[in-house]
Amino acid sequence: MINSLLQILDNIVTEGKRQGLNQKEICQKAGVSEITLSRAKKQGDIRFTTLEKLARSVGLQLTLIADIPLSNLISDGDLFQ
Repeated sequence: MINSLLQILDNIVTEGKRQGLNQKEICQKAGVSEITLSRAKKQGDIRFTTLEKLARSVGLQLTLIADIPLSNLISDGDLFQ
């Protein structure tokens, strides 16, 4: 779980950097303190609403997808449905 959260946070920061934003600017756009982001990275814990604000501040949306191996989707003919 912690690795997934850290990966999401990394994706948010990476997208922000791609847009020319540093972590401070991402936090400002999201209305979140830099301390909150720092704690989330260290502790591996953050409120969903805060994570959502950070994602939206760089134009990302949090979504859930089924954890089905790609090979199963291909063999079942469900890849593009």
